[in-house]
Amino acid sequence: MALISIQSKTHLASPVILAPERYDPRRQIKTQENEVVELGKIVISVKKIVKSSVNLGNFFVLDTSDAREGIVIARKQSLLGTEIGSTKKEVKSGDVIISRLRPYLRQVAFIDEEIPNANGTQILCSTEFFVLRSIDNRSIAFLVPFLLSNAIQEVLAASQEGGHHPRFIESALLTLPIPKSLLSQRSLISEVVRNSVQMYRASEKSMSNMVEKINAMLS
Repeated sequence: MALISIQSKTHLASPVILAPERYDPRRQIKTQENEVVELGKIVISVKKIVKSSVNLGNFFVLDTSDAREGIVIARKQSLLGTEIGSTKKEVKSGDVIISRLRPYLRQVAFIDEEIPNANGTQILCSTEFFVLRSIDNRSIAFLVPFLLSNAIQEVLAASQEGGHHPRFIESALLTLPIPKSLLSQRSLISEVVRNSVQMYRASEKSMSNMVEKINAMLS
């Protein structure tokens, strides 16, 4: 079914953007509630970058493939500052990252404090990630299931722009409406998310220990 969107010249995105995907009506989420808060009111999008250098110590670098279904799944080693390659973004525990590429891959993750091999190192991530950080001290872990929900995934998919490697833009993310009924449960949902990540880490560690045990038997 064809979708038609009519925009007056005065309502075109600056600076006079004519790309039809910018005005796709599917980018507007339909919510049952009238009371919502935009995502950008409770988080900031972190833009602090780190470049390869001989003076920066050790780093743990996350690529887009290292985040999936709410969890960082990387099992890699830290790198020297000279080895990080292209420019990266700074990440801290408690942040939520989401790749702006290919939303259907669901590359969203909560940055927990128990990522294997990341202890004592600065965590960096690809610039393809948007790094979301709470504007206060309250946890934003609840954003993981929010960003992975069907409605939000559909909006982000419709928000992709560009040709060969389409991406959704920052404003499409930060203007996502969060129902106040969800915000009222943010502490509870955030705790569930953190506990889920901890259980994953425990399972991950148990399996790693078994692999090491078998390695010892076979050596």
